[in-house]
Amino acid sequence: MAPEITSWEELLWVSEEFDDETEDFQYTAIAKVDDDRVFYSEINKPKADITFQEITASLTRIPDDEIFPPWPQAFTTTKAPQELPLGIFIKRPQVGKYDIFSKHKVVHLLRDGFAEEAEVMEMLRSQPHPNIVGYHGCHVRRGYITGLVLDRHLYDLNNFLKSGQAIQDKELFMESLHSAIYHLHALGWAHNDLNPSNVLVAEDGRPIVIDFGSSRRIGEKLSTSRGTKGWIDCEMKDYTTSETHHDTFALNKICTWLSNPTFED
Repeated sequence: MAPEITSWEELLWVSEEFDDETEDFQYTAIAKVDDDRVFYSEINKPKADITFQEITASLTRIPDDEIFPPWPQAFTTTKAPQELPLGIFIKRPQVGKYDIFSKHKVVHLLRDGFAEEAEVMEMLRSQPHPNIVGYHGCHVRRGYITGLVLDRHLYDLNNFLKSGQAIQDKELFMESLHSAIYHLHALGWAHNDLNPSNVLVAEDGRPIVIDFGSSRRIGEKLSTSRGTKGWIDCEMKDYTTSETHHDTFALNKICTWLSNPTFED
């Protein structure tokens, strides 16, 4: 049975979808996590016209094996404690892409991509860096990896500056960001999706690199998760391989952007 929805804040994901060519409204995609179970629906109304009763009635559960990788994996995985500490964030698979992947019958790529990100985080757990997000292990339920347990920070760089706050020492900030990325490169990996939304700002002002869903060993092919438009060094169709120059391009662009940040809605 789907959980009863009484507020928008209870939902994991809400997105109005539009046709790429005509820009006509198509549907509102909605996802909810309850007890590490993922529920999903598509409603043919704009968000403003949808009632919570309609959401509750329309939600259906996504089977665990469609979206969550099994635990344990072939590589060594750390199991996070059942009683999670305060100040953590549980990252879930990319439920926002479920509609597209489902239509193309490749939902398994969400599960596989999440397993690949868990592998990166396990590697970084053994080789930590103060400017890379802290990782506490895999959240495991019912024999599946249902989340990655990470340190929580209040703002990403984009929202930090948009809220009117300022980076006090931009040179030190960028040095720290470079250090995190070069640490990743020294381990043989590239991030491939560096942008202001994937850099958090810690309470002490340090940059914290997050979102390793596009990270792969240098030279490996990228899968469905790759760079963000506007922050990559080539056309998206050519952005197919994990390379260090993707990250150095993004670092230089972030440095320039910090001098005169602009924000998209």
